[in-house]
Amino acid sequence: MEVSFITSYLTFYLKGHVKCDNNFVNISCPNTILKLIPLGSLNKTFPVEQVSSVNSNFKVTLGSLLWGVLITIMGLGSLSSSLLLALIFTAVGVLMVLGSLQTAVYITVAGNDYLIPIIFLEKDKAEQICSGIQAMIANRYSDTNVRVHTEKSTDRLVDAINSMSRK
Repeated sequence: MEVSFITSYLTFYLKGHVKCDNNFVNISCPNTILKLIPLGSLNKTFPVEQVSSVNSNFKVTLGSLLWGVLITIMGLGSLSSSLLLALIFTAVGVLMVLGSLQTAVYITVAGNDYLIPIIFLEKDKAEQICSGIQAMIANRYSDTNVRVHTEKSTDRLVDAINSMSRK
């Protein structure tokens, strides 16, 4: 499973990625300042054995919301002096307000929570990430369940003994 997502409307060209294979969860998330200025990326790789849970939640980042409202008010306030500058400030402010509304995916790895911010319009991708990682966790528990494997081995032995005694 590989999922690409947008973390901010202002930096829509920066994509985050979550890739899950049989043994590892790979996360790549762009870092930004105020959801506006790109500043590298966060890259993490976790073995599936260390991932204990994954959850998604709606989240509002207060800093981006307040800065967005402030820039929008500044843009609307400068309508009389410069229309172009007012439109730019208003657009940036509105996109910052929208970007502060997120669907956050929390992955718990070895007791630490890791946050993956996704814009709220891509909630289906957050659910896809959660269900993919939960399926990997379930497969890992199924593979390491000694009771189930012992029962299967015992059933095979009983069937072999029964078939030998019939002959």
